[in-house]
Amino acid sequence: MKKIIVPSFLPGVLIICLVIGLVANMIFDTGTAIALLAIVLLMGISFLFVPQLNRMSFSKIRIGMLVGLGIMLMAQIMTLVFFPNTVYHDPYRVLSQADQMAANQNTWDITYFWRYPNNVPLAYLMSLWLRITQCFGLSTNIAIHLLSILVLDTFIIFFLVTIRRLNHRNSMVCGAFALFVLTPFAYTYYLQVFYSDLPTMLVLLLVLNWFLEWPKRSRAKKISAGVGLVVSILIGDLIKPNLIVLIPALIIVAVWLGVRKRLVRSQLIVPIVLVVLGFGLSVPATQAIYQASNYQTQSKFKLPATHWMLMGYNSRTKGTYSGTDVIHDDAKPNPKARQSYDVQQITRRIKKLGFIGVIKLWVTKIGLLLYVGDIQDWYNGGFRSAPVWYQQHAQFFNIVISLIYTTVTAVFWLILITRLMTWRIDLSDHQQVVALIAVVTALGYIAFHTLLWEVESRYGQAILPLLLFAFAAIPARSPRKILNLRFVTLKRYSVVVMTIIVFLTVGLAKVVADQHPQTIVVAAQRSQLSLQYGAQPDKMVPGETITEAVDLNGAINYFSVQVHDHAIMQVYLKNRDNGKQYQLTAAGGSYHIWHNFEPGRYQIIIKNNTQQRQNIDIVKTNNYQLARYPLVIDGQQNKTASLVYEGILNVK
Repeated sequence: MKKIIVPSFLPGVLIICLVIGLVANMIFDTGTAIALLAIVLLMGISFLFVPQLNRMSFSKIRIGMLVGLGIMLMAQIMTLVFFPNTVYHDPYRVLSQADQMAANQNTWDITYFWRYPNNVPLAYLMSLWLRITQCFGLSTNIAIHLLSILVLDTFIIFFLVTIRRLNHRNSMVCGAFALFVLTPFAYTYYLQVFYSDLPTMLVLLLVLNWFLEWPKRSRAKKISAGVGLVVSILIGDLIKPNLIVLIPALIIVAVWLGVRKRLVRSQLIVPIVLVVLGFGLSVPATQAIYQASNYQTQSKFKLPATHWMLMGYNSRTKGTYSGTDVIHDDAKPNPKARQSYDVQQITRRIKKLGFIGVIKLWVTKIGLLLYVGDIQDWYNGGFRSAPVWYQQHAQFFNIVISLIYTTVTAVFWLILITRLMTWRIDLSDHQQVVALIAVVTALGYIAFHTLLWEVESRYGQAILPLLLFAFAAIPARSPRKILNLRFVTLKRYSVVVMTIIVFLTVGLAKVVADQHPQTIVVAAQRSQLSLQYGAQPDKMVPGETITEAVDLNGAINYFSVQVHDHAIMQVYLKNRDNGKQYQLTAAGGSYHIWHNFEPGRYQIIIKNNTQQRQNIDIVKTNNYQLARYPLVIDGQQNKTASLVYEGILNVK
């Protein structure tokens, strides 16, 4: 009788979370396709690719990866050139403020940063980068894209080096290469939208490396390593305060080592103290940034920590962001009143949910946290105007992007689960101790957003470097001992299997796209500071005309232009190719039209034919171009100003 494999406690908890994540990624329209692809890919990896890769010389592998990284860089540049997207919500507000500060305008004109002061350091650090790049005559667009490429590609390359350092199996580093380079990871959110998520992931990777290499370093090198560790934590905490989950994770591991009388031998006491020092230094550093950027807190706008806990227990939104909760908190006169209200509502919600209801909500939040199928939509308001060939098959491409990243993530989790199932932590092995730190930190992130905070799917990506690090660091057992199967070398079938995977991906994506068509954003400019944060409208004088050209590289049936609440004006969409003009009708704070528009060159025309000044929402920056064409006000062009508009193909 075979002995049932029972995982250790902490790896077991992580396994449960990953299983919930797997289910969450399978319950949508692409679920069946993901399951089929995952099975084929998993079998191909296990029985074909792993044995072959491990028999190859690493010099050949290295050359192949260098070529692949070069191709990746070219693909990234082409993506940024031909698929510029419209960044909106928090990343745009931070970028807009950084662009403003880089132009020596240290003013804070919207309430966003008084409500969310944690993003002030990020805006300030980005402004420093923009100042440097302006010395070379670079626009904010080029500068921010360059920063994205530098951080993203540094993360990828450093991770590949780390994987090789941890595990000398060729298949391990090739798997990491495939996950980063051959999936949407390197070409979507982390490339097109610069925000705090990717720098935080890089900081986590750096910290794990400092811990890993610490015992091997000489006393002199430990000084430089210690400085690097403190600076990494300092910058990480300035950019993303929830990095603080490292502290309880390190305490748990330290206590465990202490109980087993291995804390001193592990040589982790000094690095842990340095991590705490880094977090401590972030407090005066934050105040210094406030002073340098002329930022002053406004308590009347500040939201207490309980606000995010309130949203986290909102069963109607499944623990995600709740606009209703924000409105209710905003209505309170001060932070103390908001905190009192939040605590009261949290108590009510937990009582209403009951024990079973709370557990269900937690499971739902874990599923949302680990969902990865919408990576191309994170803070992406749509492409400004994607190429014609893309628009003709946009449904298909959107499904392919989701299908590839979700399938590869699912396969990685499944392989990681098998590794965690058999892992018996050896505290005498320093590499396994650091792997334990990675696992406990990952559980800390999951627990933080599940038990305390509100949740979004992109939050869960913070654990990606932690899981990959742990996977490479945990010693592997022979698959024969787990599956009792014999591996067969099928070298001549490799091309056949790869061809099957490609055709299966294309075929399944085509089927899902045809059966479950989604709304497609054909052209858009949705970057704005938002009225909810006190963004002020411009004034349109009587008789004034505003125009902005826009290309529709695909057919649409809906077009809208944001104007302003209660504004009275005439808004038209004119076809520049044939001269036809279509009038939009008022709909709250915008004007819109439902009509089948063919691809072509169009122009938005707004006229104030009243005798009074009218409010209009115009987005302006200093050195950041929002749209392809300039905004024209009575013949005067402004390349860094734009209307807020979108043209979509609604197929539902």
